[in-house]
Amino acid sequence: MEATVFISHGSRSEQGNKVFVSFIEKVISTGEGTNAAYGFLENARPTIFEAVETCILNGASSVTVVPVLLLPGIHANVDIPEELERIKQKYPEIEIFYGQPLGVNETILEIVLDRLKEKGFSGMKSETILLVGHGSRDPLAEAEFEKLAGRVREAVQSKVDTGYITTQPFYGEKLMGSEVHKKVYVLPFLLYTGGFTVKMEETINSILVQNQEREIVLCEPVGFDDRLGELLLQRVDEASFKKSLR
Repeated sequence: MEATVFISHGSRSEQGNKVFVSFIEKVISTGEGTNAAYGFLENARPTIFEAVETCILNGASSVTVVPVLLLPGIHANVDIPEELERIKQKYPEIEIFYGQPLGVNETILEIVLDRLKEKGFSGMKSETILLVGHGSRDPLAEAEFEKLAGRVREAVQSKVDTGYITTQPFYGEKLMGSEVHKKVYVLPFLLYTGGFTVKMEETINSILVQNQEREIVLCEPVGFDDRLGELLLQRVDEASFKKSLR
């Protein structure tokens, strides 16, 4: 029997994790497999080990694990595979297939542009977009994020810039250095709302208090948009064509 496990990073916010669970349960219900589960890298349960082991105990002889992450990085390339190796050590007879993160594609681009339009973005040259990523020690994550920025530039006339929450260049510095006369749309390239988005709102409000002539609009994050469900199921199918971790 085949099984599928979707792995999220997990949020310190219980509400954030509930939003993920609701989203992924809908995805599972639309898939073809009957043996499916979800787990968290940190901050919530079930853990990755617990989620995969549950599927194995339910009769799975192979498990496809898909990271519910926007971009490749340390979590996708190191942390989750390390947990899967622990499972292989206990269940060496089980084949484990590992999928790719959501990545940069038409679906992601469409969601990003929709988040901008929801806040009134018109695509004029007098407007600037600041895409804000989490930041990663893995250069591949930054490369993919810049790839997304390039795709957005192709779709609009406005200037498109990038900044990060945990690594340089920091988004706050980018905002302070942006052109005063231009309206800036800040888009968090994140799945979860919570601490990071609250901090971003505080940072923007602080800048606006000091510079009342500025116009900065904080957009909604990418979030667990329903359109990501089909993309995740596509990642499941793609993983089945790759070599397992066996």
